[in-house]
Amino acid sequence: MCDNDSTMEEYRSRDWLSRVVVAIDRYMRRRLHIWEFSDDPDCILRVGLARSRWHLTLKDGTVIRRGEWIGMIHAWNERVPAIPPSGADLAWARELRRRLVRSFQLLAQAARDDPRLQSVRGFGGPGIFHFSPAILRLLERLGLEIYELPPQGLGDRLEEWVGRVWTWLMRRTFNPVSVEGRGLEVLSRRFYWISRETLLQMYGGGQDEQ
Repeated sequence: MCDNDSTMEEYRSRDWLSRVVVAIDRYMRRRLHIWEFSDDPDCILRVGLARSRWHLTLKDGTVIRRGEWIGMIHAWNERVPAIPPSGADLAWARELRRRLVRSFQLLAQAARDDPRLQSVRGFGGPGIFHFSPAILRLLERLGLEIYELPPQGLGDRLEEWVGRVWTWLMRRTFNPVSVEGRGLEVLSRRFYWISRETLLQMYGGGQDEQ
């Protein structure tokens, strides 16, 4: 791992719950083989490999088959722009978008150059956010396809609940302003995807987008 040591020490110095969250997060990244695909300071995403649990056809015709390897996109939480004490504003939204664009450019480069990703045809997975209209517009403009797949059974419902609790705890630890006055009710799970072809078409040029 290539976490910034001083940043991680800051999180470890907080209350006991934040220290526990940081420790579990590091353990789970090792266990799930999630890695930083770039050391660019503007990169706010990580990636891991997993077998797809879904069979779906993306808008460009790419078919993701159940059981094939996919690139699971994860937030690099320590690097996500902190929401200012006054709340999310236009400057914060612009910085978030800039870093996401840069991160997808770097992911496109990794998709071409990293042997672990060269056969991956789709990137994405389940994400738990506050899917406001503004967030949905941002994700779609970034080229992501968003699907709402309701839980099918008790196991799925339990997994979603655990995911919502964990996401809230992660946000409390790494971006505490984001949970002030907000409980689990604002979080929901949706599935986001971008095909390899779309990723390379949109971001493969490697040019910064302002």
